[in-house]
Amino acid sequence: METVKNEENILKVRTPNFQFDEVPKHWILNNPILTHFINSMHIVFPDGEKFFIRSVRKYARDVKNPNLKKNIKGFCGQEGVHAREHERFWDVMQEQGLQPEGFADFLHRTAFEGPKSLEKRLVKLFERFSPGLGDKMTLSITAGLEHYTAILAQALFREPLATNKNIAPQMLELLHWHASEEIEHKAVCFDVLKEVDDSYVLRISGMGLATVVLWSYLGIGQIYFISKDKDIAYVKMPAHLYEFITTIAFGEIGKTLATNLLSYFRPDFHPNDIDDGHFAKEFFADKSYA
Repeated sequence: METVKNEENILKVRTPNFQFDEVPKHWILNNPILTHFINSMHIVFPDGEKFFIRSVRKYARDVKNPNLKKNIKGFCGQEGVHAREHERFWDVMQEQGLQPEGFADFLHRTAFEGPKSLEKRLVKLFERFSPGLGDKMTLSITAGLEHYTAILAQALFREPLATNKNIAPQMLELLHWHASEEIEHKAVCFDVLKEVDDSYVLRISGMGLATVVLWSYLGIGQIYFISKDKDIAYVKMPAHLYEFITTIAFGEIGKTLATNLLSYFRPDFHPNDIDDGHFAKEFFADKSYA
């Protein structure tokens, strides 16, 4: 079994307190489609991060590497703060008439809570094949989603449009902070998975499920918030849609996904093979909460 790479880096749990005063309704390039794509993440992230914490904590006692044990605690701490800060923005979305609780309730019921939720169904399904496989699969899905968040984090730092001129400054600060910590802890769940079960089939199966679930819920959330937005000028929607497609599909998100996503399927892949740690170090260099 491979050893954990860069295991000397112990994660730090930071406690920023972002202020969301005077955030405009369409806070990314005055574009509702772009804004609501990210607004859907404000809902998906908190429950998703609680799922990550549940998935990795199930194996915390089984991990032998002492630094990885410490980083599991750091990972859970960082993800807990992420959930809190994104959830705090729900109040702003509510004031803007976007009714975030509607999508949050839908996500919670269908993905995580109740006997018919995706999480419960997947665990039950895979337990039929082998005892313990259900929990291993949730960990594998978590590792896959962590690869996505690290890729998206890198894309944010590379995106030339990600400036205070184009994005509400307090929101850009929130996104850069979250992105930095995603880069810092990108290997934790992957390394836990390798200690628990180093099966290549398990790893890529989790990534496949992660891909379907992530983009499905982000798409549903984006459509939901567009439908709730009473201030959209529909005559401008074709231009907004064109800007969304060129920014997401053909901008840094699309390029970074194309460059790094498939690397996850290499048998010898490790998240730290991707050189992006400098983005986090540079961001935190002058932050009082770092």
